[in-house]
Amino acid sequence: MIKFCVEKMIGNKAFPNLSKHEAVPFTEGWAEFSTKYPFSETVVLLEHLAEHHIDYEIVSIDNADSETFYPIALSFFDFGIDWFSLIPSNAIDKLKDENIKILFYYSEGDNPYIIDAHLTKQCSEHGIPRNQIKFISANSEASKIDNFFTVVDDELLYRYRNKNFISARYTEEPRDKKYTALVRMHKFWRANTMATLWQKRLDTDGYFAYGDTTDSGELENDNPIEVDNYFGLRQLTKTFMTTIPFEADSMSDDDRNNHALHVNEHFENAYINIVLESHMDVDQSNGVFLTEKTFKPIKHSQMFIIFGACGSLQLLRDMGYKTFDHVLDNSYDLIENTTERWKTAMDMVLNVLDNRKDDIHKMYINCKDDINHNTKHYNGSKKPRLDKILKELQND
Repeated sequence: MIKFCVEKMIGNKAFPNLSKHEAVPFTEGWAEFSTKYPFSETVVLLEHLAEHHIDYEIVSIDNADSETFYPIALSFFDFGIDWFSLIPSNAIDKLKDENIKILFYYSEGDNPYIIDAHLTKQCSEHGIPRNQIKFISANSEASKIDNFFTVVDDELLYRYRNKNFISARYTEEPRDKKYTALVRMHKFWRANTMATLWQKRLDTDGYFAYGDTTDSGELENDNPIEVDNYFGLRQLTKTFMTTIPFEADSMSDDDRNNHALHVNEHFENAYINIVLESHMDVDQSNGVFLTEKTFKPIKHSQMFIIFGACGSLQLLRDMGYKTFDHVLDNSYDLIENTTERWKTAMDMVLNVLDNRKDDIHKMYINCKDDINHNTKHYNGSKKPRLDKILKELQND
């Protein structure tokens, strides 16, 4: 049984280690840890273990031993924070004596090599053995680094948060829309993609949405797509941005970002989900970062095409999912150059959507086995995968 130590408990809930924010469970404040310095939040790993009936023990720092992990779950890894200066002195003493381990749990895709170098430097400055620090990341590249491990957390997190909705089932009833493509947060490469669909007058063929209230903060020069390689794309995108928002439902922007909520029609009344992932270039790490955007169509019985990192589809296959390779040209997933991968995926999407809806309906039926497999696999127990990561943590 794995052991965790926390600074304090409130009822049966572990209060986030390091947090300066005060809140009680089942109140609005309990959901605000992720936005408050130092961005230490509730350890969702504990929720995952409980959901899959995996036993664990929580002890105080004083009762921790060399097999105990002090968990730090983060919504944002702030490189300006001296993490070890925030950890209680009794935990630091045990850490230096190798009588406790630190476990960072980070559900984002930041470059794990940069994080590793940063933590290694801080360990050296504080006289802490580096091998006492473990780091779980959602970036697939993390597993190539000593003491780092990869967990595709958004598969588990979306499953946990969207649990009140039963998976949409596969049916052969005709659907009104060819596709679903939903963008809440503006990024220039996403605008390039949606502008291209809009230019081809395909926006009315799908549930097509592009918001105007949430911006990632990225500048036009941050775009990983070399837009000037394609004549007119830069100006087309600027023109498109003057026409937003496009809306596919009546929800508020906050509700659209709430994984506990759900619009049935987006999945049950469209054949293909065009997934615009969080990143196409995952912090220049060569890793893959999959979010709930990918797992929504998997849960809810849709085909999907992913605008994301090179190897996104391969990671899904490695996780046991099917990717409709007998129907879709998924060669784009192998292209390392981000601009070329985007263009190949874009051309494939346009080629698919150029079909009549009746033909896309036939494609969907041809993918019946893959679709049903994915939904079943998604809803199946994740206990073996969680057991594997716990074993790796404890045996490392």
